[in-house]
Amino acid sequence: MEILLIRHGKPTGAINPRLSASGFAYWVRNYNRSKVDPRSLPPKDLSGSLGSHFIVASDLARSVDSVYMCLNREPDLKLKQLREMNIPCYKLPFVFKAYTWLIISRIFWLAGFSGKVESFKAAKIRARISAKQLQELAIKHEKVAFFGHGMLNKYIAKELNKLGWDSSPQGEKYWSTIKLKI
Repeated sequence: MEILLIRHGKPTGAINPRLSASGFAYWVRNYNRSKVDPRSLPPKDLSGSLGSHFIVASDLARSVDSVYMCLNREPDLKLKQLREMNIPCYKLPFVFKAYTWLIISRIFWLAGFSGKVESFKAAKIRARISAKQLQELAIKHEKVAFFGHGMLNKYIAKELNKLGWDSSPQGEKYWSTIKLKI
C-alpha cells in the first residue's frame, strides 16, 4: 500500500507585504481563499505517477486547484477535516511582514495560545484521525494521494509512522511530497 502526501502549489495569496495585526487577519483570510498561482507548476514526474491513485484533497481552493493543475480533474474525495492547521491572529500593536506575523502566530499557537481558532492539541488529534482515514482509504484502494498542506501533512506522516508506515519525504516547499509505504 502507498500513501502520498503532496503539498499544494504556491497560492496566489502567498505574498509578503508589511501589515498591521488587522491586515494580517485579512491576509490569512485571503490566503485561505487563494487558488494556486498558474506559474507554480507541479513537477512533471508527479503528474505522471498518479494514474492509479485514489485522489483526496482538502476543500480549500489551493488544494483542489493543485489536483486540477496536476491531473486535470476533480479529486475523488474532498474533506473539510483535511484543511491546513489554523493560523491564529493576535491583536498586537505592531507592523510586520506577513511571514513574520506567520512565525509569531505559529509560535504563540504552538505554546498553547490559540485564541479563536482550533488549538494545536486539537489539530494534532485531527491529524491522527485523518491519518487513520487515509490508511482506511489505502486499504480499500491500495494507492492514495492526498493534496494537502505543509504542516498538516507533516503531522499526518508522524501519525502514519506510528501506525507502521515508512516515510520518505522529498522537499519542503510547494509541491513537496511525503511517500509512505507499508
